[in-house]
Amino acid sequence: MNNVTGNSEAPPVADRRARQRERTRRRILEAALELFCTRGYANATMDDIADRADIARRTLFNHFPAKQAILAAWRAERGERLAAALPGVAGEEDGRQVSAAGLLRQQFALLARLSESDVRLTIVLVQGRMTEIGDAGEPFPTFEPLRAVVRLGQDRGEFSAAVPAQTVAEVLSACYADTVSRWVLPQITGGPAPFALGPALSAKLELVLGGLAAGGPDR
Repeated sequence: MNNVTGNSEAPPVADRRARQRERTRRRILEAALELFCTRGYANATMDDIADRADIARRTLFNHFPAKQAILAAWRAERGERLAAALPGVAGEEDGRQVSAAGLLRQQFALLARLSESDVRLTIVLVQGRMTEIGDAGEPFPTFEPLRAVVRLGQDRGEFSAAVPAQTVAEVLSACYADTVSRWVLPQITGGPAPFALGPALSAKLELVLGGLAAGGPDR
């Protein structure tokens, strides 16, 4: 019996294992981030990461088969933070309908804040993308919330449907990736940001929105 709770049932073994696995996964991610920041993404090895996380090499590969998988995990977490912070992605906010253009503006503003809030992680994501860019088998990473809003705008008739939503999402994601790269790279060596990220992203989004407009200004 548990002397604290009086509960005679021990936590299920599967639950304990799942929690332990998640703790190990988190320790790996944090160790990798630290190494990527101090040595650079290209110079940190999987053996280095295992040593820093204080785990066996086999354990590391059970969680992440390659550095690209670690990078993908960080990228996915940032995407999840974006999605979670945008409850209005369905097109409603406080009971009123929000235009698809307005939702895209919210998303780009949030992407700027996410990049600015953790510059270390932004540097790692940019370095990793530039290092792995030669892998033509991988599709260009796009944020699902961007694609979803473009589809919403097309379904409503706010955006032209002449270009597939996936293609528009790729353009938007490429604009974001290129702008963030040029914003963050000087900061790797301790230099200042060369421009304000939010306004730069906003200006590019407005150009894309002009091309998406379906018969007049967005609502």
